[in-house]
Amino acid sequence: MLLVETSEEVPPPHAVARNLEALAQRGLLEAVEAVVLARPATSKHEHVPSAEERAAHRGQLTEAVCEVVTRHNDRAVVVSGVPFGHTRPQW
Repeated sequence: MLLVETSEEVPPPHAVARNLEALAQRGLLEAVEAVVLARPATSKHEHVPSAEERAAHRGQLTEAVCEVVTRHNDRAVVVSGVPFGHTRPQW
């Protein structure tokens, strides 16, 4: 199982996909049976997008992760939105 979380820097989906591609090139995605994507931070202290923008970011991030994982390992299960890592509120 691969646990993935974004940071409080709120990286764009293409940057997260690029990082996953780097892991895939090393054979890591082929070796896992599941990828768990933490619910991403969608705002910064200096900027809080609207609820619609935050939902769109989460959806785009999930799509990007699913696309990369599926391309490299179509057997892997992808679970997204799990509350760990840099989520808000942080526990």
